[in-house]
Amino acid sequence: MNPGAVYYQLARQESFSEWWHWLLLLGVIIAIVSYVIWMYRKDSFELATGTAILLGGLRLFALLGILLFFLQLEKRTQKTLVKNSRALLLVDTSQSMGLRDTDSTSVPAMPSRVEQLVLELKSGKLLPELRKQHDVVVYRFDQAEAPVEVASLPKLPSADAEAENRTPQQELDNSLAGARRLAMIAAGVVGAAAIAGLIYLLQGRGQKLRTKETMRAGAEQQSYSLLVSVVCLIVAAVIFGTANLLHPEIGFGAILGLSKPSARSVEKEEKPAELPPIDWTASLLPRGVETRLGDNLKALIDKERGGPIAAIVVFSDGGNNAGLDPTVAATVAADSLVQIYSVGLGSDKRPANIRVVDVEAPEKVFPGDKFTIKGYVQGVGLNSPALTAELVSTDAQGQGEKLEDEKTVNIGTTGQIVPVEFELKPEEQGVRLFKLRIKPDAREIEKRDNEKITKVEIVDRKTKVLLLAGGPTRDFIFLRNQLFRDKESTVDVILQSARPGISQDAHEILTEFPKEPDELFTYDAVIAFDPDWEALDDEQVELLEKFVAEKGGGLIVVAGPVFTPQWSSRRKGDPRIDTIRNLYPVAFYFQGSATLSLGRFGSDKPWPLNFSREGEEAEFLWIDDSAEASKRAWSQFDGVFGYYAVKDPKPGARVYARFSDPDTALDNELPIYFAGQFYGSGRVFFMASGEMWRVRSVEDTYFESFYTRLIRWASEGRRLRDSSRGVLLTDKDRALLGDAIAVRAVLQDAQFKPLHAEQVAATVIQPDSTRIPLVMKKTKDAERQGTFSEQFIALQEGDYQIELQHPAAADQILLRSVRVRMPALETERPERNDKLLIDLTDRAGGKYFVGLDAALQGKWIGQEKNEPNQSLVQFIKPQDQRNVLPGTPDRNFDRLLMTWLMGLICGGLCLEWLIRRLSKLA
Repeated sequence: MNPGAVYYQLARQESFSEWWHWLLLLGVIIAIVSYVIWMYRKDSFELATGTAILLGGLRLFALLGILLFFLQLEKRTQKTLVKNSRALLLVDTSQSMGLRDTDSTSVPAMPSRVEQLVLELKSGKLLPELRKQHDVVVYRFDQAEAPVEVASLPKLPSADAEAENRTPQQELDNSLAGARRLAMIAAGVVGAAAIAGLIYLLQGRGQKLRTKETMRAGAEQQSYSLLVSVVCLIVAAVIFGTANLLHPEIGFGAILGLSKPSARSVEKEEKPAELPPIDWTASLLPRGVETRLGDNLKALIDKERGGPIAAIVVFSDGGNNAGLDPTVAATVAADSLVQIYSVGLGSDKRPANIRVVDVEAPEKVFPGDKFTIKGYVQGVGLNSPALTAELVSTDAQGQGEKLEDEKTVNIGTTGQIVPVEFELKPEEQGVRLFKLRIKPDAREIEKRDNEKITKVEIVDRKTKVLLLAGGPTRDFIFLRNQLFRDKESTVDVILQSARPGISQDAHEILTEFPKEPDELFTYDAVIAFDPDWEALDDEQVELLEKFVAEKGGGLIVVAGPVFTPQWSSRRKGDPRIDTIRNLYPVAFYFQGSATLSLGRFGSDKPWPLNFSREGEEAEFLWIDDSAEASKRAWSQFDGVFGYYAVKDPKPGARVYARFSDPDTALDNELPIYFAGQFYGSGRVFFMASGEMWRVRSVEDTYFESFYTRLIRWASEGRRLRDSSRGVLLTDKDRALLGDAIAVRAVLQDAQFKPLHAEQVAATVIQPDSTRIPLVMKKTKDAERQGTFSEQFIALQEGDYQIELQHPAAADQILLRSVRVRMPALETERPERNDKLLIDLTDRAGGKYFVGLDAALQGKWIGQEKNEPNQSLVQFIKPQDQRNVLPGTPDRNFDRLLMTWLMGLICGGLCLEWLIRRLSKLA
């Protein structure tokens, strides 16, 4: 807001809408003035000329005051609101911006693409130069559809602006100086009035010594002295009143310099807030798995449209690989008169690199059984497409390296990902670390990604599963048969609807749910198909809850149309059912909420599963060897016919898939089909119906793969209990760059009771061997004592390891590993896309600069030979918006003006009356 101009206006004139209003006012004024002149011309026969003029002037002065009072003189201050021009910097933070480029000769490589920009933002000239004329707002974008604001930097004040935009105290001091000058002038005029008054008095005393002939001439001179004295007094009063009206909120003493202005007469000076330091490295860290340039540009234009946008500057390698076509956003920008400039970062050639994308191996194998380790290798820009892949193994501490096998891999020349397989047959039990590595090429920039490690546990122990079913559903029968044939598993069965003595394919047939800890705690997972939980007593329910929460057992629950509606819709109050509800990762509807009508069991049409991003990335839901293959397989699945409707996911639970029929959506949310959560040290997985047997229609092995991976995930808490006093878990074993990885610890003290502490300290070891602290805080669930959780963001590709030293047992360290990889989408075409960036700026009326140096030096693509260099900053012209705000009346001025006018009017009339009485007039 700029200080505005002060102006004065007559408020009454707004009501004079017709010409005759002004004519009538003029006629009244002329009549009154004529009457005053006529009256004092008549009285002038008896008065001296000066006295007549004085009396007439006093009457006219009073009438002038009344006229001003009638016309309502007002003081207004007109202000100008200035919106500074805005330069918007849109920075690409997708994973490809973290690549390091080089030419054919320079090794090692320059900083990564985004690091070059970070260095410029930290210490370069770009931001200071832009801030001389604009507010600068920095946004980042990647896989989301809208950009995220990183920093808002206000325009820097110029020397002229600092001179013009004086502080309120400076403005007051300057104005007071003018008012004091007027007061001094008024004092001088008062002095003149005093001299004229003194002359008047002296002339009066001198008349006693004069003759009659000179008395008339003396009276005439004395009347003029009186006229001068009174006129000077009136002028002094007007001048001093004007000085007072300049600052109606300040007293006489302050204007005359006899005292200081009160604190309330000085507006509080607003000091510009100091900008907090910006961590550009952390704010612009490449983490996005996709680049949605078009979506983010359009969202930014829609957000800023109508404001004082000078230009949008895009810093990117142009690797748009998802979402809206950027040219559509450029067209929108052109229609909105928004210019887009772009600065291309990175090389237009693919950097030479070899990377082991991933290594897959079973987490657990048995001695003497063959198993396969499968790796994925990618190479770009190499001299030779033939590479040697080595598989070596070490013990759990990384000691005793042994070459297991080596193979030649032909990776081709187009950067495709090539698989390589190794078949092994372990003989000894224990944990082995298997490393797949490729010898680096001389031209490689980044060599840390040439190897990957995976851990395989060789144990002579089978997974023990308890199947609980309210009735013989197809999923139950298929899974029972699968686990019974699987040599790595043992399966016991409780079929609640079965007659005693019925024969089933199971290692043991139970007639009731276990009641003793030694019976239940031997299992790794419990799988319940539409169970009748009401058939369990209090002790059995409590034992099940302890099996999951404290012993890390897995629980997979499958809803059905028979028993699930009966127990889940009951009101709270039954401790058994309330405990069962707590185990589920979803909240149920109660009686009276039309739960049965929301179910879709027995529909006449199948609906595919709508997987969330977390569902697509969850390895335990893959039904094929990789995420891409699994996604294709699920897309071929016709779907399921029914589901049991639940209300919401519980806090902390993850929804992996939803039922896709749009007619079943409530509040724009499709029904939950797959959901999971941590519960204490265990995991619980929910399925809305038991129809996974239908996936056999795509391929027979998919059903087996689905349940094998799901059981392994659910029972992980049991298998990873490498300490008798606790367990450390993560919500995923494999993640993509930028993912949030949740870590959970369930700890016990020396008496094997839940550990009481507010927090515990863990450490995350990143792929580059740097260690970052991870403070895990006690969970809010009061019923789950000894449970701690926290999460971190995976910002590097490679293997992360989480370490937690047990706070109550110094000799016990809990370990957990997570593998993080870069999505192929960001590495398939990492070279700079000049064509896209040129087309973008041409459509939006901007310029394209290749690299930061070109942007600062003023060399753009398409520059003619005779065109002088013009930097990016010079191209971006200010687009300040100025809005004039009409002034509001100064109420202090109004009150003071009324006081002065009343004083002057009354003073003038009283003085006129007094002089008339002294002159012996009526």
